[in-house]
Amino acid sequence: MGPKKKSSVWQFFNKIDDKKTKCKLCQKEIKSAGNTTNLIGHVRNVHKAAYLEIQPKQNTLNAEEISNPLNTKVTPNDNIDDGLLQSEPIPSTSGSGNKRSCEPLPKTVNETIDLDLEENVTPLKRQKTIQAAFKDISSYSESGQKTRKLNNCLLFMICKDHQPFSIVENEGFRTLMKTVAPQYKLPSRTTLRRWLDDKYEVISETIKKMLSSIEDITLTTDIWSDTLNMKSFLGITAHFGIDIELYSITLGVYELDERHTSDYLSEILLKVCQDWKIDQENVTAVVTDNAANIVKAIELAFGRRKHIPCFAHTLNLVAEGTMMCTEWRNIVSKVKTIVTWFKQSCVASDELRKATAAAMESPAGVKLIQSVDTRWNSTYYMLQRFLELRSVINDILFRHPRAPAMLSASDISTVSSVIVVLRPLEAATKEISGDKYCTSSKIIPLVRCMLSKITSAVIEDPVAKEVQKLAINEINKRMGSIEHVSALAIASILDPRFKRIHFNDAIACSNAVSKIKDIMKKNLQSNEEPESDSDKSDKNEEVFSLWTDHHKLVHRNWKINKSEDVLSDELSVYLRSPVGRLNENPLEIWRDYKIQFPKLYKIAFKQG
Repeated sequence: MGPKKKSSVWQFFNKIDDKKTKCKLCQKEIKSAGNTTNLIGHVRNVHKAAYLEIQPKQNTLNAEEISNPLNTKVTPNDNIDDGLLQSEPIPSTSGSGNKRSCEPLPKTVNETIDLDLEENVTPLKRQKTIQAAFKDISSYSESGQKTRKLNNCLLFMICKDHQPFSIVENEGFRTLMKTVAPQYKLPSRTTLRRWLDDKYEVISETIKKMLSSIEDITLTTDIWSDTLNMKSFLGITAHFGIDIELYSITLGVYELDERHTSDYLSEILLKVCQDWKIDQENVTAVVTDNAANIVKAIELAFGRRKHIPCFAHTLNLVAEGTMMCTEWRNIVSKVKTIVTWFKQSCVASDELRKATAAAMESPAGVKLIQSVDTRWNSTYYMLQRFLELRSVINDILFRHPRAPAMLSASDISTVSSVIVVLRPLEAATKEISGDKYCTSSKIIPLVRCMLSKITSAVIEDPVAKEVQKLAINEINKRMGSIEHVSALAIASILDPRFKRIHFNDAIACSNAVSKIKDIMKKNLQSNEEPESDSDKSDKNEEVFSLWTDHHKLVHRNWKINKSEDVLSDELSVYLRSPVGRLNENPLEIWRDYKIQFPKLYKIAFKQG
């Protein structure tokens, strides 16, 4: 039997003793313990080029090409690290005999070597410890940490994305989870339903506790019908603020199984407030549409002063009022007929898609928009898109004998002019349709700006002029007294961006300012400390005087005058100060005003 073959890795190490060796390339001492495992690991992790040199030829690339792409000569005595330094050599087997020479390689060559080695050298995999392996297995148990986390993520996905419980039975989803987390056991749809009910109970209790501590809450409610099943529902949402952040919570959608009388609706509203622990006195306002039954229900449940008509719904009624013009209604009907024909014809839709894709460089093309009766904005968008694509639409209609007739040039001119009239309504609707910023304080400024834009629009088309006149009349009819709605007037005055600048009615503005003063007085009186028993006993022991009541009246009059001066000064200073910028958050402005206007600060956060 011949001598045992020595490992090729020893060419890079010098043996110090039986347990230690020193690397020739980096001069680092490595423990060997009689084997080469640590030595190979060191060369593989630190000296990749040297490691590639000692690999079997069938498992690696050509070592000569990778380690020495410039055919340079190196010597084994020169220092080599991991191949990242610019001026240090890389060992090579090229050259005459067993001699090696050393020449520095440029940095780009070393980078090339590193990239090639990363692609061809398998990284070292470290085996898990027994403790880590058992911990990983236990985390996927029924009550394990990873199982609980995946269960919560699964419930969140179902709620957030409106997915059915049966998704856990879908083959594709099960395959995905088997690949991502093989040890995770998917729950059944019944289990998910039970978990969701339990989760709802926990979260609802947290929300109830939070709502019970909120002093100022605004409710929005609306009735909608499921025409397919012929059922009606009442949706209720709560809106409130914490510091300068605004929040909205859907309290529920409740099925209505009786006639929609005001008494029945008021009972449901009060029951919902009771179930969610909302104090009736803490409801500062309720926003609804203008239906008589819901308006009366709010009056019965919370009082007439707390009802605010929905501004977006009123805008919808204004837009519907413009349809009273017969000529304009006929033009809209023609456009709707053309859009319906495109929606029902696959051939026409394909032609429109191809034509718009080529013109607008969009693979999907552009589609026409169909109007919806309950959303007037959809009519505006339908007309706007029709004008944009009118030339393409005209060409397609011309090629189809059974297609509806295209609009005439005068009709298209009318549509263009009416779009100018309706644009302020559309912009106001978008502006008011937000839940993350204050909207009530914007209503009076929006009405004035909207009316100013429509009135100042220069219109030549006779049909468009009639629409313009109808729009102005509808705005004055439905929003002419908007400044006398005390909640909106106070909110507008206490918004540092608007204050009094958008009021046309001086009396309405004066009344709103007076109401703010009354609220400040009421708050001041409620904060006054009551007279203590000791003070009363001291007064009883005083010498009798016939003028005691006179002195009390004088003292009270002096206190009232002093408080009125303080309140008037604070309010007048606020009103005289410059208005803020439109893009600023009024809640952030009031946070800065807290020290300067301490009494107005509390009212502003409540009324805004």
